[in-house]
Amino acid sequence: MKKLIIIAITALTLAAPVAFSAGGDKIYPNDHANINLADKESLQNGAKLFINYCAGCHSMQYVRYSRIAQDLDLSEEQVMENLVLGDKKFGDTLKKSMNPKLAKKWFGVDPLDLSLVARVRGNDWLYNYMTSFYKDDSRPFGVNNTVFPDVGMPHILGDLQGEQVLSEEWVAAETAISEAKKIVADQQADKQVKAAAEKRMHEAEAIKEELSHDGKIFVQISKGSMTPEEYKHNMRDLVAFMAYTANPVKLQSKSMGIWAILFLVLLLIPAYFMKKEFWKDVH
Repeated sequence: MKKLIIIAITALTLAAPVAFSAGGDKIYPNDHANINLADKESLQNGAKLFINYCAGCHSMQYVRYSRIAQDLDLSEEQVMENLVLGDKKFGDTLKKSMNPKLAKKWFGVDPLDLSLVARVRGNDWLYNYMTSFYKDDSRPFGVNNTVFPDVGMPHILGDLQGEQVLSEEWVAAETAISEAKKIVADQQADKQVKAAAEKRMHEAEAIKEELSHDGKIFVQISKGSMTPEEYKHNMRDLVAFMAYTANPVKLQSKSMGIWAILFLVLLLIPAYFMKKEFWKDVH
């Protein structure tokens, strides 16, 4: 019986979902997306945002309009009227409107397909990326991103969010870290000088962590059509839709997994008595 219990515990452990995020580097901000894949209204709003703001440059070649309608409780008429652009059909995949050759000419690269980006990057990464564009006149499109530094993409959602810049405290901490790294990397620098630089670097990192926690990385300089709270809520909906497209059967898989584990647990009962019956003469 003890062996069977151990086997059951091992099976449950292996079946438990393992949470992970792409990449090991610390990103700022590092807020949780807190999406809900069971919220159909959230997914519907996310689909609308994707079509209106993302589908011009990015495709979803593994997702069909008909599947979206089925999973998001939308009729064919609703999808064709609100989500399908141009002469595309109900059974088509989500193809971008932009010509790939023109995209490469304008952006230097053909924008990637976003069907599986939520599985590659993670939901939290996507959410923080969407909220972390800031004004940077040195960049080709006039914006940069703290989650994806030197990003080569315009802030297509800027009319919703408005314009923001890095706070003075954040810039000061970044500058301190940059200067300290130069000293640490200098092979001719004195050990005590390097130690002092490393201390300043750690202190600046702690300041960045505190600023991120307090929501003081950015300062808004112009308003968008949404309030900051409304924008974050809509970005959660957009991320939820992208998470759904990356794994449309996730909720069904979890439900089936629970029933499968319960079946295995119940199967232990007759298996135990069968084992006793088979081995009673040996013992």
